[in-house]
Amino acid sequence: MKISKNNIPPYVAFKTFQTFLEFLSEGMPSRIDRSVWVNRFSGSNGTQLMTAIKFFELVDSEGIPSQDFINLVSKNLDIQKKSLRKILYKFYDHVFELDLDNATRYQFREAFRKFGTKEGVLVKCESFFIQAAKFSDISLSNHILARRHNNKSNANEKIKSQSLSTSQSILSKKNSTEKNTNIVKIILDKYPEFDPSWTPDVQKAWIESLTKLYESLSN
Repeated sequence: MKISKNNIPPYVAFKTFQTFLEFLSEGMPSRIDRSVWVNRFSGSNGTQLMTAIKFFELVDSEGIPSQDFINLVSKNLDIQKKSLRKILYKFYDHVFELDLDNATRYQFREAFRKFGTKEGVLVKCESFFIQAAKFSDISLSNHILARRHNNKSNANEKIKSQSLSTSQSILSKKNSTEKNTNIVKIILDKYPEFDPSWTPDVQKAWIESLTKLYESLSN
């Protein structure tokens, strides 16, 4: 396995990486430093982008872009794919020791553990590789892709379930409110109207009974 000076594989979102390359395709700077990305990407994204650049050795110690980097930002899609494919084979050599057309998810995970990356970052590292491989037309087994698809499906089902539960709860409360409103209307229609000529005791009893009625319906 190739040992890189920065042995943490890219874990930035691949779309963010592509956005950065598209930005650079408008004019590759003579040096890659913080000023290149600081006004366009958040601090965390910028740090993750630099991690990817250093891992792939796309710049030298002075930040000067390599030819591979220049090829990556080419507006020619074929050149981009060919360059990225070359880079992936070079820096993920032990991953490619697997039969990626048939490898299992566990084999794939074991290969990424060899980088010594923390478990919490592994999934993001794998995701970057998967998206980069698909972009550069590298075939991956359905076993490697299956869990990723299942996670998306499970997440969507969870959201749908939560939405349904919320809707049912709102509908139930609405129905309950409408039911109470109807009950109140029926009772009040039959309830005697207040008569100022009543004796104080009768007036007091009328008010107390009406109060109890509202309290019972609000519970």
